[in-house]
Amino acid sequence: MKRHLIKFRLAGLLLLFSITAFAQDVITGKVIDAKTREPLPGATVIVQGTNLATTTDSEGTYRLTVSSPNGKITVSYVGFLAKTIDLANQKKIDVELEPNISMLEDVVVIGYGTAKKSDITGSVASLTEKSFNKGVNVSAEQLIAGKVSGVQIIQNSGEPGGGITVNIRGMGSLNAGNSPLYVVDGFPIDNSTTVSGTGANFTGMRTARNPLNSINPADIASIEVLKDASATAIYGSRGANGVVLITTKRGKEGGLKVNYDTYYGVQNVMNDIDLLSANDYKAVMNSLIDAGAGSANLKIGEFSGGTDWLKRMYHKNAPIKSHNLSFSGGNQSTKYYTSLNYFDQDGLLINSSNKRYSARVNLEHTNKNFTVGTNITSSYVADSYVANGFDLNERAGIIYAAIAYEPTLSIYDQDNNYVLSKNMNIDNPLAIANGKTSTSDLYRTLGNVYGEVKFLTDFSARLNLGADITSQRRDTYVDRQTIEGRANGGIASVLTGTNNSFLSELTLNYKKRFGNQDLNVLFGTTAQQFNANDLTSQGSGFPSDATKTDNLSLGDPTRFIATSSRSRNSLLSYLGRVNYNIAEKYLLTGSLRIDGSSRFGENNKYGVFPSFAFAWRLENEEFIKNAEYITALKLRSSWGQTGNQAIDNYQSLTTYTTGQKAVIGSQQVSTTTPNRVPNPNLKWETSEQLNFGLDFGLWGNRITGSLDWYTKTTRDMLLNLPIPRTTGFTTMMTNIGSVRNSGFEVLINSNNLSGPLSWETTLNMTWMNNKVLNLGGIDNIFTGSAGGTANVAIIKVGLPMYAFYGYTIDGVWQTGDDFTATKDNVKPGDFKYRDLNGDKIVNADDRQVIGNPFPKFMASLTNNFTYKGFNLNVFFDGAWGAKMLNNNLVDTYFPANLLRNRLSEPLLNRWTPSNPSAVYPSFVNPLGQGKKEVNTYTVESADFLRLNTVKLGYDFSIKNSAVKGVGVFVTAQNLAMWTKYKGYDPSINPNGGGVRIDWNAFPTARTILFGLNLNL
Repeated sequence: MKRHLIKFRLAGLLLLFSITAFAQDVITGKVIDAKTREPLPGATVIVQGTNLATTTDSEGTYRLTVSSPNGKITVSYVGFLAKTIDLANQKKIDVELEPNISMLEDVVVIGYGTAKKSDITGSVASLTEKSFNKGVNVSAEQLIAGKVSGVQIIQNSGEPGGGITVNIRGMGSLNAGNSPLYVVDGFPIDNSTTVSGTGANFTGMRTARNPLNSINPADIASIEVLKDASATAIYGSRGANGVVLITTKRGKEGGLKVNYDTYYGVQNVMNDIDLLSANDYKAVMNSLIDAGAGSANLKIGEFSGGTDWLKRMYHKNAPIKSHNLSFSGGNQSTKYYTSLNYFDQDGLLINSSNKRYSARVNLEHTNKNFTVGTNITSSYVADSYVANGFDLNERAGIIYAAIAYEPTLSIYDQDNNYVLSKNMNIDNPLAIANGKTSTSDLYRTLGNVYGEVKFLTDFSARLNLGADITSQRRDTYVDRQTIEGRANGGIASVLTGTNNSFLSELTLNYKKRFGNQDLNVLFGTTAQQFNANDLTSQGSGFPSDATKTDNLSLGDPTRFIATSSRSRNSLLSYLGRVNYNIAEKYLLTGSLRIDGSSRFGENNKYGVFPSFAFAWRLENEEFIKNAEYITALKLRSSWGQTGNQAIDNYQSLTTYTTGQKAVIGSQQVSTTTPNRVPNPNLKWETSEQLNFGLDFGLWGNRITGSLDWYTKTTRDMLLNLPIPRTTGFTTMMTNIGSVRNSGFEVLINSNNLSGPLSWETTLNMTWMNNKVLNLGGIDNIFTGSAGGTANVAIIKVGLPMYAFYGYTIDGVWQTGDDFTATKDNVKPGDFKYRDLNGDKIVNADDRQVIGNPFPKFMASLTNNFTYKGFNLNVFFDGAWGAKMLNNNLVDTYFPANLLRNRLSEPLLNRWTPSNPSAVYPSFVNPLGQGKKEVNTYTVESADFLRLNTVKLGYDFSIKNSAVKGVGVFVTAQNLAMWTKYKGYDPSINPNGGGVRIDWNAFPTARTILFGLNLNL
């Protein structure tokens, strides 16, 4: 009986276990980011109404036992919208979570810290990798070009690695620079970190390089642009032109992630310059000579073939490629990110190129209350330059020579040497391209180490130590293929130099919550030193061109030249900031920085830079909460002062230079002479800025944006004040004058569609105005030149800086006109210059402002579309209201030589007796009224609308666990431009941050890229 009872009990237990096993189901699946298709490790999966829950592993997969096949699970992950799913007897459930945009973009980087976006009181633009430009981005600035209202990013040329000018809310300085301060991972870097000397100026190879080229753009996670004084005053005497904060990528908790990105593309000239063809050139020149422009012996006879010199300078389908490999990962304590990059770009002009090899290591370790970390990048940049400077005649750049050279000539003469023009003293363009070579090698290591300790619950202290070490060598050689090389037996130049910067920074932070109030207090001190030195050696008279720059001692010792320089400057600063948040409604910020700079006079070593800001989060007020369509609404106001100390070292001191030899007794001795009058009162320029802003989010943040109005007045401008000649000098640098920049900025983001087909739009608009207020009693400052054209712009109270100043042309003189209206030597077909003062003579007194170099309005429009695995990005940008002096038109209307080639449109549509309605002159008597180069025909509208970038990509759905994602894409950059400008590109400024003069500009590329992204 007992035995049967035991059997019965065992059978009952087996039945119970089988019922329980039948009632429990196991579900599995994977949780991924709906946008990037990346797995989400650590996501929470919970069965509603139970305690059953699990988290996803490093691959984003999960396994969960449920008691009922008809329940519901909720999947959540920080920064993403939670999703609830019916089980419905499913055994495998893959989940795609949508990013919670308001949470993902909540934290932004600010000076010496971070802050919630909702707590920002100043004008700060924050862009992450998702918002960066999708085309070829050689440097950090190009990632955000056209993406930030109030920020103008100007490519100085299309040359690989060429310089870039960045203006945040306009230009406010004539002599102290207008570039913003760049801060990389908390390290303020000098924008002139690359060696300043160019070496071998005689070659025309003067194009400056961009110091940010050495930083791999693929390593950058976010860029914040600090625009108003509330945001920038914490950087004191370096904050007047705005601040750009660059944060590189960090490792995240989870398993090892491997990412490989690559692209290959080809480049061609976007907009070409239209010159006379060989046949048109012959017909036009002979017609001009027949009309009396030159003697009959200059007429062009029969020729064979001819040459399109400009196209000979181009590198058709110039290749560009990039490879980027990164590794990242970590756990709760240690996180890492490391990368390797290779970038290689051939220029649009032959023999020009830019290569970069870089590596980065970012590490961070946290142990309870202590954090240590390091961010280090090291790079090698190799450049090949072409002679493309502003010099004339035998020192001409290849663009100048290619435009000027007669298209009827062949490349080689009968002896197979480069043919030379008999009509002008300019080298053969190909001789310049192949006979003037210049290369540079730059090595840069930029990094910092930091440690942070938390103590007494609410306090933390952070020590940041950094170094930026750059060394460069530049070799230039002019060989015997060129006129100058033959005359001098070859010319060689070697430049070597270093630029180093060292940072020591200590900050103390206090954070405390009192009920519904938050207090955040920052104090700190920072010291930074900059050292630079360079050595240039130049020789000529070599026995052959074989050794080039390898052995300068082979040259003529009597012609050997060596020059060197060394300079140093330092900053010592104290800073503080208070952020006070009351009930998530009222936000107050105050900051103060005291800067001491060695660059300024003995009586003004230290400056004080305060700022105050207030913001009101209206969405948290009871009278707004009931407005369902308002998700976020914040009013901002700020005031502050910042400084600009970006002048050359030792400007407040007397420095000396070597003078002529003097004979004392029977001996010859060297002499020195002073360079300038000392000014012990010299100090920084001070910018005072007032800003009012509005941030908004509507209909659940489907529409977000901001509006900002600002006015920024720069006082104590650094100008060269005329002084009595009895001092031995004509000017002295001093603080006089002021200029005002004001404007209105609009940013609108909209989520137009969501679901399988998503569509997002971003619109940026900027209205700007620049006005000189005071010049300290100086009436006018004339500035700007290119070649033989000088004083093209004026700086005058009431006008924008660098306004074009020249002659107004009222058409062309006709055969039946009353020529007694002018005393000038005019003929039918000549320009009719406006006689402003009515004295019947057109001279310098008849000049007036004929153009503003700054755009009055800038805009950009970005649209992002996604559908299943496809993604499409379309980006337009444009600017309106600016003018630029096209110096190629100056050479067309006022040629130094009758037979030089010129732009085709004016000459093919010129005035003739049979074509009296032409808007262009006859070109028969170009210098009859003098050389009035700056006029309303040569100063052109620089308005443009550009289809900047189109990127089409596809992300494959990968089932293989070893491969997490594969994406392919094709990108077209500079696909189309609508403009009336007759040069290569109206958006560039070859003259950097100065007067906008387009001459010998490096052409802009239209680029087609094919790329691959692989995630493991």
